[in-house]
Amino acid sequence: MSYYVNLQKSIDYIERNLKNNVSLEQISKVAGYSIPHFYRVFSAIVGCPIKEYVRKRKLSEAMFDIVTSKRSIIEIAFQYGFESHEAFTRSFKLAYGMPPSGFRKLKIEPILYEKVNLLCKDNEGEGVILKPEIICKEERRLLGIARKINQEENIKFELLVKVKNQFMEMVRTIEKRVNNETYYAVYDYNSDDIGKVDDEINYTYFYCVEVLEYENIPTGMVKKILPQGKYAVFSYDTKNNTLNGEILSQSVYDYIDGLWLPNSGFQLAETPDYEIIYENENLVDYYISIK
Repeated sequence: MSYYVNLQKSIDYIERNLKNNVSLEQISKVAGYSIPHFYRVFSAIVGCPIKEYVRKRKLSEAMFDIVTSKRSIIEIAFQYGFESHEAFTRSFKLAYGMPPSGFRKLKIEPILYEKVNLLCKDNEGEGVILKPEIICKEERRLLGIARKINQEENIKFELLVKVKNQFMEMVRTIEKRVNNETYYAVYDYNSDDIGKVDDEINYTYFYCVEVLEYENIPTGMVKKILPQGKYAVFSYDTKNNTLNGEILSQSVYDYIDGLWLPNSGFQLAETPDYEIIYENENLVDYYISIK
């Protein structure tokens, strides 16, 4: 059995026991190696020492709980095996540059350290498997227009372009906009349509901007709340046709859904995916909702 398979067993064991204190001896036993041998191969293959990996995973999960829940920080610290508030705060500050209370107070959107998956398929000839940033994104208030879209009609009549152009004629009437250079495109799919072929899929398409608050909503516009959630973030350079720096030989969503997602270890969440369009920078960020 390969090193990758054995080490993945130890990684899965760590994941099941993130809220427990497990020893290096226990972890190495799951992989079937002696402690010195396990320590050496884990660091070489995973890219960091085993103790550092466990610490990063515990802190990342604690971070997610801190920014997405109202539970006390000391409760979260104890849950992930830290012996005191002081010990947790020291480790947290060393990893993220500020104490956990600062992240909660400032509503910072942290980049998360996710579980390593060593058993991704090689996909020979299919291209590079990218490693996007995994981020916990705060709730967003959007304001714009919404249209029901059938994908076959969209392909024929370029409906999404028409929705965007219609919105651009109305956008100046929006008050308290957060950023004048960015736009949001949000896709809400019917769960019944997910199994259909592409041409038969129906969805609601929102083209919007972010606002500080809802006030004096222009006629014909609708509110759209993007809930707080975990996202994989891909940056697409429209001028150079690169995704996270790699040349694309297919559409962005064909790559994400057909190559990255099946090999990522993640599943799609119920919250909608969306795009942030930076109009003057030839850049689109794709936020893929995951769990």
